[in-house]
Amino acid sequence: MTTVFKANHNFLWFALLLFSGCGPVLSQAVIDESDRNVWLGELQRNPERYIGKSVLFGGTIVRMGNDSSGSWVEILQRPLGYRLEPELNDQTSGRLLLVSNEIWDDQIFSKGRKITLVGKMEGTQTRSLDEITYDYPVLRVREYHLWPEGRTRTGPDIQFSFGFFGSF
Repeated sequence: MTTVFKANHNFLWFALLLFSGCGPVLSQAVIDESDRNVWLGELQRNPERYIGKSVLFGGTIVRMGNDSSGSWVEILQRPLGYRLEPELNDQTSGRLLLVSNEIWDDQIFSKGRKITLVGKMEGTQTRSLDEITYDYPVLRVREYHLWPEGRTRTGPDIQFSFGFFGSF
């Protein structure tokens, strides 16, 4: 092998290791098929316009339940940040329902856990929310990612270390 090929070969391995954990948490094909620019309020005001379309959202789980048709998860929408991870701040456009034919466990889909999802719009469902009625956009799950509990960072996880005791 020539020196140039060895250098390029080593660089490719380094780049592969460096960027192996930096991709999106959902499959690229599902992301590409979804509309990332739909605002949740638009789904509530004009649900018929989006019926059958895939949309991308993220947020925190408020509660979930199971019934004879499967599971539902109430989600407080949050802005998406790095790698499509929901940001824990005071910004939200409202709530939505994610539904599935599968039975999910409430210990896994626990209150406060962050979730990123692509769902197909099915319509709205009116439910009570404290003292009011609320029109929840209903999304049939296509793909989702539950973020590890307790994770608060929303940027890349990069550390530099000398291999002994400290990092900077």
